[in-house]
Amino acid sequence: MSKYRFLNPYNFVRPLPENKSKDEDKVDIKLLGRCAPPPHDRFIGLTGKITCELTARTPLFISDSEFVKDHRSGHKSYRFFRLDNYGKEEYTIPSTSLRGMLRSVFEAVTNSCFSVFEGGLLGKREHPEKYNTGTLMAGFIIQIPAKDNEKPGIIRKMNFYKLPHSMFVRYKNRPDYNGKKVLVKIDNNSIKEIKEYTQEDHSDKYTVGYLKTSGEGLPGKKRNEYVFIDDGSAEDYELPYGTYHNYIIANKNNRFQNTKSLKIGDTIWFRALANKVTELGFSQIYRKPFKRSINDLLGQFSHPCSCYDNLCPACRLFGWAAQNPQEDATKVSYAGRIKISHAKITRCNGVLAEFPLAILSTPKPTTTFFYLLENGKPDFNVNYNSPAAQLRGRKFYRHLNVAEEQEFIRTDKKKDDQNRTVRDALKPGAKFSFDIEFENLAPVELGALLWSIEMEEDMFHKLGLAKPLGFGSVKLGVKKIKILKTRERYSSIVDDGWKTVGSEKKRNWIKTFKAAMEEKYDKNFDSLENVRDLKAILSSTELPVHYPRSSETPDPDGRNFQWFMNNKRRGKMPLELATEDTKGFPVKF
Repeated sequence: MSKYRFLNPYNFVRPLPENKSKDEDKVDIKLLGRCAPPPHDRFIGLTGKITCELTARTPLFISDSEFVKDHRSGHKSYRFFRLDNYGKEEYTIPSTSLRGMLRSVFEAVTNSCFSVFEGGLLGKREHPEKYNTGTLMAGFIIQIPAKDNEKPGIIRKMNFYKLPHSMFVRYKNRPDYNGKKVLVKIDNNSIKEIKEYTQEDHSDKYTVGYLKTSGEGLPGKKRNEYVFIDDGSAEDYELPYGTYHNYIIANKNNRFQNTKSLKIGDTIWFRALANKVTELGFSQIYRKPFKRSINDLLGQFSHPCSCYDNLCPACRLFGWAAQNPQEDATKVSYAGRIKISHAKITRCNGVLAEFPLAILSTPKPTTTFFYLLENGKPDFNVNYNSPAAQLRGRKFYRHLNVAEEQEFIRTDKKKDDQNRTVRDALKPGAKFSFDIEFENLAPVELGALLWSIEMEEDMFHKLGLAKPLGFGSVKLGVKKIKILKTRERYSSIVDDGWKTVGSEKKRNWIKTFKAAMEEKYDKNFDSLENVRDLKAILSSTELPVHYPRSSETPDPDGRNFQWFMNNKRRGKMPLELATEDTKGFPVKF
């Protein structure tokens, strides 16, 4: 058996438990909890500017959505983001990319809310006997429900007939044909003939039907498509908004675009109780909803901030907007107290030749032994229904010292709708410069921001496209800090009030932040679970890092599901905590 082992390209940073008893003891402790933000109409804290340098440790690629080349088979080609500088285009990192990168680390280290969090009820495919909420029925979507539940959706029950591949090859494995209107001739309860629908050909010999088609599925297992027919006697079922919304959440990462959402005219399989749809899907073996949602597994303290007077440190610093504003709320947003400029390139160490990127996987939160913990520990059998299940935390991609071409260039350089081509990816060594302007920060907040920028000496941020494939490991450094002395600025006609501060002052602000975290959570800063997890994920590792697969070299078609099937049958190995994930996974079990 091969001794080769690898690390999963991502792991999670655990949130810390809430410690309310410490929130009001001191100002610094209070500012690391939830409270009202400071006003914008006066100077009451530290205001200034931080000049930063960004150095690419591995190849870096920031996609430019304005210059996309469409190729055949759905394949697309992207170039590195650029902005015009006096008639010359220059490589640039948008401020929004930098902001997202910094906020993710700031949220994790300060134990702030999960500002980007989409709850909902997930599900997993089951054996038919485990779908116990009613009889499986064929349906046709007549109406989509309104979010306010005032107008429910409607699904009309239909009769269905098999469409064998052996007889009607044209419709085999064509998900893009789902819902297509056709004419069929039925005899002895089976389809004998099918043809394109046209008004002219419509006669008593044919019946109007709607195709129910899907992708290939497991090789060799699927032998039929279906045709749904309304015989005029079927009944309508109510589609509640909750059921509709849960479908969208559970299926947002589907490979086929037409199955990510529900629309009028879709043919669908569903089950119902008391004339209300409870479960539905595009295939008969659809994702059966769990009893508990993602929201149920995230501690209330970590939920996105919902009240202006009770914002977490990250929402007070980077800004906040209520996700579901209350009708009687007077304040539903808060402008952040930092502004980040675009990053301008100061050194180009060359670019990589154009290449087809390896397939990037989509998040699969139903792989519960990767995304959930049981009583705070990894467990292969945990799922969303487990009594002690909890979300692992915030997802971060691992740092690699070197990105291997084997991992980021698709095997056989294949180009299709599963991958994309990238042009002008920057080689390691590229440098950028950008500024962060801040306003009305308390020393503990500035210390938290400075730590989030530089972190520790051997820690690296992840930025841009293809982070799971080794791209985007960057190191940030603070080159200069200037503080605005407002009294001097507004009482003198010769002194602009800007003062450069030294490295000792920077270290003191960071010490203030660390000391406040230690006091709030009763533990040494370096021993805090969130800090330890960040260090483990964003520092160097000895083992190879890539998606799970059943061989040392990548599969050109990205058939990573085989590894998960083998793990389920033989290995039963969950993803370890970030701090304990040092031995990795085997490719064979």
